[in-house]
Amino acid sequence: MSKTAPFFILFLTLSVPVIAPAHQEGAKFSGALIDSLTVHHAHIEDEQRLNFSFLKDFQNDRGEKEVFSTSLELAVDWSKEFRWGSEILIPLANNGADGYGLMDIEVWPIKYAFVNKPETIFTGVISATLPTGNKSRGLGGENTGLGLLFFLDHAYRNWYWGVNTEIETIVSGENETAFEFASVVAYSFIRDTGTAIAPSNPSQKFVPAALLEIVSESVLSGSAKGENMLSINPGLSLWFPSSGWAFRIGAEIPISKDKNQEYSILFSFGNHISWGDIF
Repeated sequence: MSKTAPFFILFLTLSVPVIAPAHQEGAKFSGALIDSLTVHHAHIEDEQRLNFSFLKDFQNDRGEKEVFSTSLELAVDWSKEFRWGSEILIPLANNGADGYGLMDIEVWPIKYAFVNKPETIFTGVISATLPTGNKSRGLGGENTGLGLLFFLDHAYRNWYWGVNTEIETIVSGENETAFEFASVVAYSFIRDTGTAIAPSNPSQKFVPAALLEIVSESVLSGSAKGENMLSINPGLSLWFPSSGWAFRIGAEIPISKDKNQEYSILFSFGNHISWGDIF
């Protein structure tokens, strides 16, 4: 895959003359359930999103500094009832001397929402990491991994609380098992919510939101066993309900002794346009 592929795919979605509500058309989820910086939302929808990371003093396995990475997220709701879905995450990064290239792709073939209410969603995900990177170029580990993830979304008026847990083990390649935990608290400035559920499509031009994430990873086995990384990620979101587009900016600030970089600047944007409207 060329380095321009993610931008071309998202350009196609931007070129389609469709208007989408805040969530996918027909979804009744609370408008307070935002897409945050790194914590993944539990609600299942068609989705198109690009993420950018600008890293300060990151060292890859070869001791080279990586200063920029991109990932493209594409998700689909197969059931049309926001209960079954799939997703693919396509990461690319620069690695110093060898330039920009594809890393290990992650596929979520099954996402299922066990709880699927407007203000509360609980979803289980099966994941597979594919050895599409190139270890000799410092792009991914060329490993095959299997994982199990659980996502929780809960909204109360203008507040949003989200939780992600993941355990992944490498089944082909380097021996490693890791556990990840992430949580986000956010407040969306949606007017006139009162004691009711925040509307899915607020009648205002834009909705700003403030958010704070906590992200941790613990390596349970393998050569890096015992490493524990913890970061706090403050950020801001700006969402345009009439079109559905949302933009997020923030930072990842490591606060643990074990860390890969001094800090990262995060930026992303995306929508929940129905794939049927695009194609």
